[in-house]
Amino acid sequence: MSLVAKRQKTNNVVGTFEGQTASSLLVSPAVALTGHEGTVLSSSFSNDGSRLASGGMDRNILLWRIPWGNLSDLGAINYGEITGHKSAVTRVRWSKDDSMLVSSSADSTVGFWDAETGTRIRKCLGHEGVVNDVSVGLSKDDVNVEAVSAGDDGVVYLWDSRYKRPVSSFRTEFPLLATATSKDGYRVFASGIDPTIYCIDIRSTEKPLWTCESHQDTVTSLVLSPDEELLFSRSDDSKVRSYVSKEFVPETTPRPRPYVYDGAPAGTDNIPIRLTMSKNGKLLASGGGDKTVTVWNFETRRMLAKLTGHTGTVVDVDIHPQLPLIASSSTDGTIILRDLVV
Repeated sequence: MSLVAKRQKTNNVVGTFEGQTASSLLVSPAVALTGHEGTVLSSSFSNDGSRLASGGMDRNILLWRIPWGNLSDLGAINYGEITGHKSAVTRVRWSKDDSMLVSSSADSTVGFWDAETGTRIRKCLGHEGVVNDVSVGLSKDDVNVEAVSAGDDGVVYLWDSRYKRPVSSFRTEFPLLATATSKDGYRVFASGIDPTIYCIDIRSTEKPLWTCESHQDTVTSLVLSPDEELLFSRSDDSKVRSYVSKEFVPETTPRPRPYVYDGAPAGTDNIPIRLTMSKNGKLLASGGGDKTVTVWNFETRRMLAKLTGHTGTVVDVDIHPQLPLIASSSTDGTIILRDLVV
């Protein structure tokens, strides 16, 4: 339950992959981070871009420094390990100010952790079953929701780190795999086995603001565009779709947009594959069952890259908040950091 020095295994510089060029950002155009024992389910850059947090089947959260080109000690990349969950860590996120980490787990809990000391701030109880996803909320004068979780019990829970129990909830009939939270802190989005997407106002959770169904299979990931005008979803039908996210749309304007991003196939591992968008809103990226990361141009929907290197399904991806770098985690037990050359 505290931050301890991680026993170093290897931080392998794996070289340049096909289609990539050298860069001065990292010690190598692609760096494989090893340390997890089993599938790495989540990888997330800190908001200041200096660190990375990952979680996996081994029940641990690992903390990494970004291996910049001027880093002389590769052994210092993995600087910490947070333990405390009793089952797989399904998702790990940084708080807005990077002071906390928030995790979801197959042990039915949500955890708040001090990002500097690794101390558990709160073990949150409420879910009955696997918690599949957690997104970071925002404290407001009239409401304090620091995290939102979604689980196999079909419930969206809202969390305040000061309390052990949820401050509010929204219930559905089927397991939920994905959630996203707006910057204003009021709108929450969730979806899962039933591919209906729910938009919920956390100030009144009796009924959703809107619902929409356009996928033919389970929704595994949700992400908002930086301007929050659009919501993107990834599904086991191997498609990425987008929606007008605001509450009201003109009757002549359909909520689901008539565009599809193809090329990132679903896997056979029964693990939710995640989607991300760059902070400048120009790029979308997804993991895939074909062991690659797929990158698209948002506006043209053109596939820009298929990034190879993993030997198993790519589960999660994240794009650096300021620089052309991308992190991907996989069932092969590794995280690959690489230059995003597209």
